[in-house]
Amino acid sequence: MKPTIAPVAERKLSSHMYRELEDAIVDCSFPPGTPLSDRELAVQFNVSRTPVRDTLHLLQVSGLVERGQRTGWVVTQIGTQDVKELYELRSLLEPAGLDRIVEWGEKELQHVGTLFDDFDMPVSGDDVERYLVRDDEFHQLIIKATENSQLIRAYRVVDRQLARCKRFVSYQDNLRREESLREHRAVCHALAERNLDAARIALLDHIYQAKNALMGAITASASMST
Repeated sequence: MKPTIAPVAERKLSSHMYRELEDAIVDCSFPPGTPLSDRELAVQFNVSRTPVRDTLHLLQVSGLVERGQRTGWVVTQIGTQDVKELYELRSLLEPAGLDRIVEWGEKELQHVGTLFDDFDMPVSGDDVERYLVRDDEFHQLIIKATENSQLIRAYRVVDRQLARCKRFVSYQDNLRREESLREHRAVCHALAERNLDAARIALLDHIYQAKNALMGAITASASMST
């Protein structure tokens, strides 16, 4: 079912439209492969088709949509090569923040150590979105800890793609959510103990396991569609 999108004042239109469509794609309200009609979206937003097309072009630049084979637009599929490249990038960028975090003060480290302790094991279906938001915030915290503006900018390019990948798996795989929670806790607890080596090993294992789960979900989805 398509999400309801409320009309908005013209001067705020571009940013609002981009945010609404990006959120719908990232949270998989518009799953991979969903056709996007600029005519239908214009009706939903109560605007002309021109600003809709401009927004779709911006989403194309971000990699979230692409031109359809014949006409119109479509939500970009999550392909295996895309996953390999995204998670390779994660494994290169995210560990860079760990050595800074283990030097933080005790109060900050105590907060990091308990970031995922308020979730039940396994994560209930009703709590999935809160867990995924915490997941996003945690990995962004690691990146921001580098205080490297170029690295932070590079990560921002793929952040929404990664968020979409996490949701693509987490909403359909209860076991993966449980494993993911256990992996996050391992990273956080190691950081709280200032154990850099253990934190790095736990983070890279989490990224590796997340990649494998996503590859499996893509394979399963492809099998169901044939």
